[in-house]
Amino acid sequence: MLTETNIAVILFGLFFVLSGCSSIIASTKNIPKEKLPQSVEIQDFDALDTEIGKVYAKELEGLPQKSGAMLIKDGSYALLHRASLARMAQKSIQIQTYIYKNDIASRVLMHELWEAANRGVKIQILVDDNGLDSDFSDVIALDNHPNIDVKIFNPYKNRIHLFRYFEMIYDFSRINRRMHNKIFLVDDVALIIGGRNIADNYFDNNLNVNFSDTDVFFLGKIAKEARESFEKYWNFHRSIPVSLLPSKSKMKKYLKNYPKIIAKIEGSPQDWEIYKQAIEGFISDYKNKRNMVYWGEAKLIADLPEKIEDHLASPLTQALKKIWEKTTESIDISSAYFVPGKKGMEHLQNAINRGIDISILTNSLSSTDALVVYAAWERYRDDLVKMGANVYEYRRNAGKVKIRGKLSSGASLHSKTIVFDEEITWVGSFNLDPRSESINTEVVAVFGNKEFAKETKKLMQIDMQNSWHLVLKNHKVVWEGIEDGELFYKKHSPDTTLFVRMINFLSKIFPESQI
Repeated sequence: MLTETNIAVILFGLFFVLSGCSSIIASTKNIPKEKLPQSVEIQDFDALDTEIGKVYAKELEGLPQKSGAMLIKDGSYALLHRASLARMAQKSIQIQTYIYKNDIASRVLMHELWEAANRGVKIQILVDDNGLDSDFSDVIALDNHPNIDVKIFNPYKNRIHLFRYFEMIYDFSRINRRMHNKIFLVDDVALIIGGRNIADNYFDNNLNVNFSDTDVFFLGKIAKEARESFEKYWNFHRSIPVSLLPSKSKMKKYLKNYPKIIAKIEGSPQDWEIYKQAIEGFISDYKNKRNMVYWGEAKLIADLPEKIEDHLASPLTQALKKIWEKTTESIDISSAYFVPGKKGMEHLQNAINRGIDISILTNSLSSTDALVVYAAWERYRDDLVKMGANVYEYRRNAGKVKIRGKLSSGASLHSKTIVFDEEITWVGSFNLDPRSESINTEVVAVFGNKEFAKETKKLMQIDMQNSWHLVLKNHKVVWEGIEDGELFYKKHSPDTTLFVRMINFLSKIFPESQI
C-alpha cells in the first residue's frame, strides 16, 4: 500500500528522472573545446569595404575616432532598420538580446537572417534563456543553417518549464542573474543599440500593449567596441550552443519544412508589398545619404559577463556617476523602471541643490508591466515631487498605435534614455534600478553631440507632455492631466481599478534589492 511518504519519494524521484532526460549543461567550463559543437567563425574583413560601410567610408576614414548616429523614432522603424541592415549584410550579423519571441515581427526578421545566411553571411545569435518561448522556437531552428549559430545565455538546466520552479529555488543565486544586453551588429560597422528586445510589442505590431522605446543606429568606431563586448559574452562558459539541447533531434523533422514555414509568415500579399517597398525605400535613403546623421564621440560601456558570477561592480554605474557630477544645467530621464534607492535620491537632491533642472518620465501604475517595480518606485515618487523634480508617469492610452487597421489597446514605456545638459545622450538597456546596477548585465552607448541630444530630449518632452504630470496640490501629490485643453486632477493612480491598486500595495513586500 502506498503511503504519503512513498508517493513523495516516487514523485521526487520522477522529478529527477524526467529533468535528467530533458536537461542541458549550464557551463562549458570543464568541457574540452574539441568536444564542443563546431562554431561559425567570422573572419576578419574591412568593414569599410562592405555595402553598408562604403556609403560613409570617407566620413569614417576622416573621423576614425568618431561615430555617426541616427535616432530611431518608433517601433515600426526599429524593425525596418534591423531588417534592412540584415538584407544589406555581406559578412556578419551578431545579435545579443534578452528576449526573442516566436511571433510575426520576429519571424520577419528571421526570414531576413535566413536569406542573409544563404548569401554566405555568418550569423551569431545570443539569447538569454529567460527570453525564449520554448526550445522549439523558430530562432532555435535557425541554428541548423550552416552559417548560423545560436547560443542561450545562463540556461536553466531543466528544459521542462514546470521543473524550472524547483531550479529557481535550489539555484536561485545563478538563475536570478540575467543577460539584459541588446545589440544588433552588422558587418562590424552598423550598430543598433537601445531598449528593444525582438518581439511584436517592441515593434508596434501587437494589438494589445506595445512598448514605447528608444534605439540609436550607430556607424563607425562604436560598432567595433560592440563586437568586442559581444564576443566576450559569446565565448563565456555560460553561453551554451543550442545544438546541445535535448530537443535537437526532434528539430530535424521540423527543419525539413523550415523554409516553407518561414515563408508562410502571417500577412496578405498587400502587406508583403508594403514591406518590400519600405525595405527598398530604407536602403535607397541610406545609400543616397538622405538620413540625418549626427557625428560625435560615442563610447560603448558594457558589463562583463562574469558579473553574473563574481558580483562585479558595474562600469555603467561608475560612468553614470562621472557624467552626473560634470552636469551643470539639466538632466532629462526616460526610464521604464525607476527605483533610485537612497543613494540615488541623494544624487538627485544634490543636483537640484546645485540648480540642475531634473525631469523624470517613468511608467504609471496603469502602463507598467511590472507591478513590483512600480510599488518600489512609489517609495520615492512623492519625495521627488516635493524636492522639486519634474515627475511624469506614462499614460497607457496615450501611446496607442494603428495595426492592420485596428487601434492597439495601449502602450507601456520601455525606454532607458538620459540626456545631460542637452549635450550628452545615454541610451541602452540599463534601467535606473537595483537589478540593472547589481544583478543583470547591461550595455549602453554614450554619445556626445548637442544637436542629437536636443533631438532626443525633444522626443522625450513630447512623451512627457502626453503623460501624467505629478504636482503638489494642497500639500499632496496628485496626477495632473490635460483633456480638450483643460487641466484636471486625479487623487490616486489614474486608469486603474481598486483591485490593481490593492495588488500594487501588496507588492511592497518584495525586497527592493531583488526586483
